[in-house]
Amino acid sequence: MAKPPNTELVLRILKLAIDELATKTPEKINMRSLAERAGVSSMVIYYYFSSKEDLFERIKLDAISELEQLITSAEVKGLPARERLFALIRNYVDFCLENPHLVRLLKEDSSSQMRLTEESAQKYHRPLLLMQQLMEEAVNEGWLSTRDCELDASVVLAALWGIITQFQSKRVPPTYWGSIKPLVDRFIRIYAGDHQVGPE
Repeated sequence: MAKPPNTELVLRILKLAIDELATKTPEKINMRSLAERAGVSSMVIYYYFSSKEDLFERIKLDAISELEQLITSAEVKGLPARERLFALIRNYVDFCLENPHLVRLLKEDSSSQMRLTEESAQKYHRPLLLMQQLMEEAVNEGWLSTRDCELDASVVLAALWGIITQFQSKRVPPTYWGSIKPLVDRFIRIYAGDHQVGPE
C-alpha cells in the first residue's frame, strides 16, 4: 500500500526548484542537490517525482493553473467581453513580470523534452483558449469583427510577449524603463482602435 503524499515536503521541493531557476537553467539543476536541500534522501525525492522532467512538468502546470486563476479572477467577471479581454491582457503581463523564471521555463519548453499527456497539453494552451473565448464573446457582442479568433488570440499573445521581453531587456526608450503600463495601455488602445473603439 502506497504511503500518502507528504504535501508539505512536495511543496518544499517545488519551491527549492523554483528558487534555483533564478540562477540556473533546468539542465543545471541537480535532483540529488535538491533532495539534500530539502533534507531528504534522493530516494525520497524520486518517490514523488520519477524524474527531473516530471518535477519541471509539475512546476509548469502549477504555473499555468496560477496564471489561469489570475486572468479569470472574480473581479473581472460579469463585465462585457471587451473589458474582460483587456483585464486578461493586463493580468497576463503582470503575471509574466512577477514570475520571470517560471515564464521563461514555460516559453523555452520543448515538447520533445517532455512527455505531455492530452490533459497537460490542454493546460498549456489555456491562456490562448481563454483569450480566444473572450474574443468570440466580443464578436457576439458586436464589438469585435474577426473571422479567426484563434489567429487573433495567437497574435495578441505573441505581441504581448514581445512587449514584455523588450521591456525586461530595456530595449524600449529609457522613458518607459520604470513601468510597462504605458506600453501595455498603448497596445490596448491600438488594438481597440483597430476595431472601431475609441481610446480609453
